[in-house]
Amino acid sequence: MFLVFRCGLSVPLNAQDHKGNMSMEFFDKTEIGTAIGFGTFKGDIDSGYAQRKLNNDELIFPFQTINGFIISGKVGIGLGLGVEVWKDGLFFPVFGHVYYDFRTTDNTFFAALNLGNDFGTRYASSYYAEGKGGLLFSIGAGYKMRVAKRLQFTYEICYRYQEIESHYTVYFDAARTKSTTVDEKFPYNFAGFKVGIFFH
Repeated sequence: MFLVFRCGLSVPLNAQDHKGNMSMEFFDKTEIGTAIGFGTFKGDIDSGYAQRKLNNDELIFPFQTINGFIISGKVGIGLGLGVEVWKDGLFFPVFGHVYYDFRTTDNTFFAALNLGNDFGTRYASSYYAEGKGGLLFSIGAGYKMRVAKRLQFTYEICYRYQEIESHYTVYFDAARTKSTTVDEKFPYNFAGFKVGIFFH
């Protein structure tokens, strides 16, 4: 299915003429990578006042594909879908994607931004409750290297912000017999690296 789609994507919608008019062509980008969590997020509150700070020790292994179009050779806009295996979860991101190539040459540096939502579950542990995916945002920079007429390899480092919708527990006594829960959107921060194949 992807092979058929990619063949269709390689045809320009409107070739740029000698006057420099706008041109558009479809692209397909497939990426794999990894991201390491850093920072902390809120944990349970013991005896009504001492809140734990939990370290973000998550590890992500994402696979995603992005389809969209290139405008005048430098700017790309698309929609991405993927699957992410977390150390303690499984997610399915859906996001908008924008990138900018600094040059229109075969090999160039680029910047990229993703904004969307991660659908899935962070599994519960002895330190935190089960959570659902929420807002995702990532920004990165990388390098494209042409290896064939319509094929480039991409290498990217990125920062990733991910919200997890869950709750923590407030215990009002040392024996933990009286408690209440507080809904919270927990911020997860990641530093990552991705490699990809870019068809256009």
